[in-house]
Amino acid sequence: MSLFFRLLRILLAVGMLAWVVRQMQWEQMARFDWTGLSPSWIGLAFFFGGLSLLGWAGRWWWFVRVYGLRVPFRELLRLTMFADFFNLYFLGPLGADGVRLLHLARSYPEQRGAIVGSLVLDHVGGLFGGFILYACFAGESGLPVAITSVVNTTLPFVVLVTFLGLGIIMEPPIQRLFGRIPGLRRIAAQMAPLFAGTFRHPWLFSGFAVSTLSTASAFAAYWAAARAVGADLGLPQMLGLMPAVDLVASLPISVSGLGVREGLLVEWLGSQPGSSPVQALSASLLGFAAIGLWGLIGGLWLLFSKRQ
Repeated sequence: MSLFFRLLRILLAVGMLAWVVRQMQWEQMARFDWTGLSPSWIGLAFFFGGLSLLGWAGRWWWFVRVYGLRVPFRELLRLTMFADFFNLYFLGPLGADGVRLLHLARSYPEQRGAIVGSLVLDHVGGLFGGFILYACFAGESGLPVAITSVVNTTLPFVVLVTFLGLGIIMEPPIQRLFGRIPGLRRIAAQMAPLFAGTFRHPWLFSGFAVSTLSTASAFAAYWAAARAVGADLGLPQMLGLMPAVDLVASLPISVSGLGVREGLLVEWLGSQPGSSPVQALSASLLGFAAIGLWGLIGGLWLLFSKRQ
């Protein structure tokens, strides 16, 4: 069944990419000058892609410290690259988390709950980074008013629920209160391995800060890719636009958001001054490649490690 859904997501990704291409004028695509790509901007895009991966490993390092685990950064970087490979090319984010849990639990078999908790915080940190960037740069994004009004209405609710969840994980008084609520005691008992103490807040907020920077680096890779294909866009514009695009593309519809991300960028970015639909599509694919290259390196590292 999992193979069926994986194939379905691949077909959906290919189908949506084909649909996006068909929506554009073939004359525009034919006139696009691929020889005009800027090598320096392409190099910068791949640099930002690598920097984002370092940041993702760094935020996980802080979240692992929330639970008192002292895992070497090199090991977390290795597992992050493995996970990026599986996330981009095979299993999606949940399968990538399984890879991280499986490998790290081999070294810390008694700390599975803490490892799962760090992975939960890792996802929360990614959302937090996107929230911060959107809040700071949404005014520069050029998103349609209909989109920003929906996001601005729902965002406070999402932030509230997120921080309530963090309170359950981080605050013993809230944990005890949660356990006293009728019907939730069993859930509280099952979640107990994920609970951390209040004295871990410095590590938590440091992880959130690193997450914001690493998320900004990932979005900057798309900005540099857009500049590489000749789009005249500012970095604040992309930092305000990409959180909304990334949130929708993260839905488990296609493989790594392919097709969904391209359709949104063609629609939202391609119509803005300084950009065209063809440039938006090219920037999306090139930005994905700038991050995906590091996932391929992670896959090669995985193969090399198996031989050892």
